[in-house]
Amino acid sequence: MKEKSLPGTVDPASPPTALAPMQHVTDHAFLHVIAEIGPPDFFFTEYFAIHATSGLDQGTLRSIKENQTGRPVFAQVLGNNADSLAESGSELEKLPVAGVDLNLGCPAPKIYKRNAGGGLLRNPDLVDQVIATMRGALRGCFSVKCRLGFSDDSAFDECLESVARHDVDFLTIHGRTVRQMYRGEVDYGSMRRAVERLDCPVFANGNLTSAKVALSVLAETGCRGAMIGRAAIRNPWIFRQI
Repeated sequence: MKEKSLPGTVDPASPPTALAPMQHVTDHAFLHVIAEIGPPDFFFTEYFAIHATSGLDQGTLRSIKENQTGRPVFAQVLGNNADSLAESGSELEKLPVAGVDLNLGCPAPKIYKRNAGGGLLRNPDLVDQVIATMRGALRGCFSVKCRLGFSDDSAFDECLESVARHDVDFLTIHGRTVRQMYRGEVDYGSMRRAVERLDCPVFANGNLTSAKVALSVLAETGCRGAMIGRAAIRNPWIFRQI
């Protein structure tokens, strides 16, 4: 158990779970369908794409303003301008959100080519600047979702250092690189290293295909909780099963 606590009320008898944010999938309607079947402890919005002249997407805002799932919802943001991300995060904090989450993992080429999402992992200094600026602006829960790196994991420890240095409230790790997309083995050893290094809860993500697999990964890595994406599309009962 880590020093920091998660927002909301989590059943201490079972590991906390979250539905992973998936663009054009986890919209307002999808969240409420999952909630009826058996909700996770936390929901995340699709990402808000943030740049200097952007506004908050009205469709995505429905997942916050019309949240009737009975569970807290985090607002996820994606971009590469630290000040714009911090400003948008502060605006989102005025709404009924559990916290603001920074996307450092999206592997879509159209995103990483714009140096956003997983593309940011090519620039550890910019990652540190973004995390520092957002942490300074946000008053509530601030979380990060990342991958191991862009084409390899050479900068992963630097990312962990930024998370630790700037007092991030919890971290979700997809145990693949951006280049791997959703292919290949997941590196659970890196998750275990993060758990040992950080004072905040760590959530495991990536290839958690069943309740049995998820619980096995949590036992292996020491991660506090499980974030599940594609497996929840195939099996929306998976959170209840865990």
